[in-house]
Amino acid sequence: MENYIVKRIKSGDAKEFIRENHYSHTCHNGPSPCYGLFKDEEMIGCLCFATPCSENVRRSVFGSEYKNHVTELHRLFIFDVTPKNTESWFISRCLKQLKIDKPIIWGVLSFSDLTEGHTGVIYKATNALFLGTTAKATFYRDSEGRLRHPRQNGVNVTKEMAKERGWTPEIRWSKNRYLYLLADNRRHKKVLLDLLKLKENK
Repeated sequence: MENYIVKRIKSGDAKEFIRENHYSHTCHNGPSPCYGLFKDEEMIGCLCFATPCSENVRRSVFGSEYKNHVTELHRLFIFDVTPKNTESWFISRCLKQLKIDKPIIWGVLSFSDLTEGHTGVIYKATNALFLGTTAKATFYRDSEGRLRHPRQNGVNVTKEMAKERGWTPEIRWSKNRYLYLLADNRRHKKVLLDLLKLKENK
């Protein structure tokens, strides 16, 4: 993509960009890297990786022994001023850079939110494995309109806790689950596929 640059950015800058532009208006804390898409020094897109909130989610990919080899494509946003295929190009570049920056990562989960009408077309286009759907769940909307996950800082948020914080329950429908494999070579990819607990749905 001519005149487009992808580079790692500070998590604080990424969080601010996502909170201003993404429909959720939230972004997890954590050390996992974030990358910006720039045109002429202006950031027009952002992708954030983050450790999944739930230990069960991490274990569900390759098992408990290899849970630390899993991360999540947590947030993605690009302004609608870019040419066709920019989003897939950006994701591809970020995954390649993630493999360099965090070689411990073997698998990257991502979820398309069916409540928002997102079915995961971009993930299919970038060769992610489709691993079925999650169950619907109760999230919360805070007083500033931000969508809050039912698990915060390793603790499940009860309806009573949410009420004390002024959060409103919100039923969210199922999400489509996708996985990118960051294998070193074909042999490693076969090993990862054999380890995979969640089987691909074609």
